[in-house]
Amino acid sequence: MFDSLVWQQLLSQFHFIRPWWLLGFLPLGMLWFLRWRNEQQPQWADVLPEHLRKVLTIGEHGWKKQLPLKALALCIAIGVLICAGPTWKREASPFGEDKAEMVVVLDNSESMLETDLPPSRLERAKQKIRDLLDLRAGGKTGLVVYAGSAHTAMPLTQDSAVFTPFLTAISPDIMPEAGKFADKALPIIDQLLKGKLGGTVLLVTDGVTPQAIDAYATFFQNKPYQLLILAAGNPELVVNNPIDMRSLETLASETGGRLVTTSVDDRDLQELNRAIERHMQLNGESAMPWKDMSHSLIIVLAALTLLWFRKGWLVQWCLIGALSLSFLPLPAQASVYSQAEKAPATQHITTWQRVSQWWVDLWLTPDQQGQRYFNDLNYLEAAKHFNDPMRKGIAYYYASEFKLAQSEFIEANSDLGWYYAASALARQREYVAARNLLRQLSEKPDIDPRLLKDIQNNLQVMESIVEDVNRTSESQTGSLDGPEESKELGNQPKTGDGAEEQVSSQLMKKETLNAEQILGSDELADKWLKKVDADPKHFLSRKFMLQLQQPAPSATPVEDAQE
Repeated sequence: MFDSLVWQQLLSQFHFIRPWWLLGFLPLGMLWFLRWRNEQQPQWADVLPEHLRKVLTIGEHGWKKQLPLKALALCIAIGVLICAGPTWKREASPFGEDKAEMVVVLDNSESMLETDLPPSRLERAKQKIRDLLDLRAGGKTGLVVYAGSAHTAMPLTQDSAVFTPFLTAISPDIMPEAGKFADKALPIIDQLLKGKLGGTVLLVTDGVTPQAIDAYATFFQNKPYQLLILAAGNPELVVNNPIDMRSLETLASETGGRLVTTSVDDRDLQELNRAIERHMQLNGESAMPWKDMSHSLIIVLAALTLLWFRKGWLVQWCLIGALSLSFLPLPAQASVYSQAEKAPATQHITTWQRVSQWWVDLWLTPDQQGQRYFNDLNYLEAAKHFNDPMRKGIAYYYASEFKLAQSEFIEANSDLGWYYAASALARQREYVAARNLLRQLSEKPDIDPRLLKDIQNNLQVMESIVEDVNRTSESQTGSLDGPEESKELGNQPKTGDGAEEQVSSQLMKKETLNAEQILGSDELADKWLKKVDADPKHFLSRKFMLQLQQPAPSATPVEDAQE
């Protein structure tokens, strides 16, 4: 299927990572020109008449003439392109920071109870949304539902465990007003995405009104979001309220969006996920390096190189020289990399392992060997082979060796390396040390603005964790363990076990909170949700009713700290 986003990304972001290698075309072109001129005007051309030259000369004519030389020039040209590093997309972040933000706008009107998609359009839509969350794994997702009015059921969050119960509770009977006005969700969408680049709006519905089409066309013309439409219904079945595919197609056309029909398998989800990620890569910001896309050219070059084994294409002394070089002694690479280990284990390397390693070293650099192990998910072995500190640190991070990863990131001595080192510290629950490191990075005057945005976001997370642990420690004062057992993190680089294992005593109190108090205070709403025993369906129903009485969309009860 033709994917316009792929071509748009290719045409708008294509460039070379190492463009200076393109200078190699200058001597290649000069040699080719000299060879062509000598071919066109040989020294004996004026001596031998043309009718005799055609009879007396031997060799192939036309495009086959000097085909080995042409193939060699083509191989060199492809090699220059490979060295230049063509690219049009960035590397994926190993920490999941570059996931696209998505707001799901779910039609919660009575027509969604039709059973042409069993058990119903609404239930199948909720199932598809849950599967899409699992597929995105880490991306921020918000939920807006609408019927006669529109409401925020869940703000942007990465925590699917919090998202899923509220999604399950969605049904038409919780809506304060009946109807089908998709355009009323537009102000809430803008409030959630806040004009950020790379955001996606997923509209799940069985039809829209002409007024909604006009409103969406105007909205998306002035906003940096893309619109994806998941058609909830089966147009091949006859039901009382059939799906309005014509209105959905018109909406996709007017907004420049994409219409995806619901499938029995996950093809629809795969298409949606690709569109979300490509839009993020095309319009979003990323601190990750560009990805070298020359790997397919290497396969082409290898296939062309095989032609040199044909008779007459390769002189024999080249093969002899290659075999001779293979027997030269080469420095051996250490097969085991150890760092910051208190008691390194003694390993006995067999003769076969030494021979195997020597053979691999003939063809692959240590970083290439490490990449092979990394692709095979053998992260610890990959870290032992990598020479580049950043690659080595990322491999250790994936292998859960966070102390070793921290050491390698620090050794890289770059802003990105220090940023990753703070993440490794946080994984070790050294929250104060991670916070202090992020503070130092945020104060650097020459730091990349795109990286600074991620640093400030993680700094807020670290500061909130430290505050939570200190608050938990204060609440434990006077407990059975005695006040001497209560310790605060303060400004010392201590671990924060309490951030994962302790629960504030304030959350254990029995309090009576009405809906007005919950909606008026984000802190109370968050605390109430953590201890609520009732069905979320009842909570959403009361919340939507109160929001309808307010002139503007109010704060949502679930904080982004749930991410």
